[in-house]
Amino acid sequence: MPIATRIGRTSVSDIVLEPDASCPVCDLDSLIIRSQRHRSFQCLDGRVHLTVKLAECVDRDCSRRGVLISPTAELQLAPPKLLVGWDVLCWIGHRRLARDWRVGQIREELLERYEVVLSEDSLERHVARYEAMLAARESSPARLRSAYRHAPGLILTIDGLQPEKGHETLYVVRELTQRRVLFAVPLLSSAAGEVAQLFVRARELAQAIGKPVLAWMSDKQDAFVTGIADIFPGVPHRYCANHFLRDAAKPVLEADAHAKVQMRRRVRGLRSIEREVLSRRTAAASSVPVAPPSANPAPTRSERPASQATTEHQAPVPSAAAPREPPPPNSAKESPTSDVVLDYCAAVRGILNDDQGGPLHPPGVRMAEALAEVRTSIRRLIDLPSAKSSPDSRLLGRLVGCIDRGVSLVEQSLAEIRDHAAILAKVQNCLDPLSKQSVDARKRAFTRLSCSLRSSDDPVLLHIGKTMKNFSPGLFVGSDIPGIPADNLDLERAFKHPKRHRRRIHGRAHAGSGLVQGGPTLLLALDAHLRHPAPFVARELIPYHEATPPKCQRDALQRRTIMRKARSTKRRAALLASLEGRYLDALAVTEASK
Repeated sequence: MPIATRIGRTSVSDIVLEPDASCPVCDLDSLIIRSQRHRSFQCLDGRVHLTVKLAECVDRDCSRRGVLISPTAELQLAPPKLLVGWDVLCWIGHRRLARDWRVGQIREELLERYEVVLSEDSLERHVARYEAMLAARESSPARLRSAYRHAPGLILTIDGLQPEKGHETLYVVRELTQRRVLFAVPLLSSAAGEVAQLFVRARELAQAIGKPVLAWMSDKQDAFVTGIADIFPGVPHRYCANHFLRDAAKPVLEADAHAKVQMRRRVRGLRSIEREVLSRRTAAASSVPVAPPSANPAPTRSERPASQATTEHQAPVPSAAAPREPPPPNSAKESPTSDVVLDYCAAVRGILNDDQGGPLHPPGVRMAEALAEVRTSIRRLIDLPSAKSSPDSRLLGRLVGCIDRGVSLVEQSLAEIRDHAAILAKVQNCLDPLSKQSVDARKRAFTRLSCSLRSSDDPVLLHIGKTMKNFSPGLFVGSDIPGIPADNLDLERAFKHPKRHRRRIHGRAHAGSGLVQGGPTLLLALDAHLRHPAPFVARELIPYHEATPPKCQRDALQRRTIMRKARSTKRRAALLASLEGRYLDALAVTEASK
């Protein structure tokens, strides 16, 4: 029986675990106590001190003879080699993965609410162990067979994430019908030979589940095309329509980016207009006359008679001789339309900083159209008869001149970009799965358009036609299969969940190196919490308590450690000395073996 004591606010339970009644291998009552060990760990309701009786099987035919055996009840209380119980481990993992808490936030909450003291490094090790257990649980063949027992087959997709040059690329294989992450592997090289290993693993996993692969979806990388054709012969391979459209529109977007830069350079003078308005406002505020002090100042509260005293809730009545309050600064000298001029300048600046848009709506074209709308709006104001005498009409006219200088410079280029964007819109209509036309009709229209563009003298249209021909074998594949997405945007919507791994760098969403190197367990653990909103409990994780991260993840983390040491001026010398020593030791072992 546990004996509970209390030190301050922390409860300490002393538990003695006796050995099991029989040997777990030979199932005989042949266990005798040989030793004991002590262990302490923290739970949410206090600290637990275990005294574990270690036994040995004395049966001569038992394979566990001479090996100390722990009671099975110990595993029900806490994972091996951890300083916390199952309740604390599951609490930490749920806050970290499901609620996206920071490690420091988890540490503070554990200390304040449960008086569980853990360092941040220890918490990170506990989270890594938790992720390995969940990844092993999610990739268990028995669980996968149970999840896909009613599915007709598998629709697989592969995609890669690379945070920066020189880092690994995390290749993720996902299944679309059940929206599951099957596995993820970080690779240093994207060569066809290494990527082919992923398709071999996918084939083995499909065989373990016992379901056929109905289709594949990916962008049109050569390694993906050759690997799927070799390892999954006859399986439809659909290309991502979004990648196709982006490749086809590459010269259009390059011309649009150049026009946008030229337009921004010529739309100058906004700040000079704003300075003039602000300086005029400052001058108006400084020119307001200040009333001189009165010869007969009003008596203070202490000098007034009691009959004239005012309370805090009653305002004093101003005397006739007292000077009036000066008017507000903006009402006398400053024009009331100056604020409108500043707001128009802010509107133009917001349009110039807009980078939204895509191949069908190029950013430069959208910028020119928005500036034209602002110009039309200002023209309506300055053409009014009552606005001729306003001092701000001249400033608005200068703003119109700024817009005209920028738009007129790139007007011809934008006209060509609009024509090319219209061609891309026709291409997109051929790929639209929501179109009323059948797949065969859209495919025939796509082929006719591709042939006509490839016969054009325009290099941009020629590029679009060649890209259409290269992508045509896989753009319409699998359209009759329900559930297959049209592009990677639909794919990301299907796998929509909190992206804890995402960071923002250089103004765009960027996958962090931590995701790539820890992805084999992290992605599966994140995916597990999507289907399991409540925190996991001990009985769900005990069968996988011995799980460890895969070798590819351990190698990636080891490379990250070496790369960080090599970048450090203080740790680089020790790293190089260690590498030299390891190499010399390996040479000595090789020579000794000969």
